Amino acid sequence: MAERILIVDDDPLLCNLLRMALGREGYVTHEVYSGRSALDYLEEEGPVDLILMDVMMADFNGFDVLRHLKAKPEISNIPVIFLTARVDAISQKTGMDIGAVEYLTKPITPDVLVERVQATLAATS
Repeated sequence: MAERILIVDDDPLLCNLLRMALGREGYVTHEVYSGRSALDYLEEEGPVDLILMDVMMADFNGFDVLRHLKAKPEISNIPVIFLTARVDAISQKTGMDIGAVEYLTKPITPDVLVERVQATLAATS
């Protein structure tokens, strides 16, 4: 069965590009456009194999979403990769300290993204 990846970003165009890049590798993706939608999706659909998430979003930012995930035992083990334009050291440290497995910065090439996703899924399976 193909691994399921939840893409969380408020930019629909970027979500589409990520879906295409990951879909070519056989991953099943679902996109949501806000932090609140990510939490709702996980509550309704259950855990996914990986979350690829932006930090800066209008409602809940990515850090807030990850904190919510870590507080719920049934979804606390889902690996989260942040993919964001925030490149400052404090944001990177915050993301890793609260439990992200990777902190990648935009722009990113599809090859690098797929490589990091594959490595993360291999390490957590």
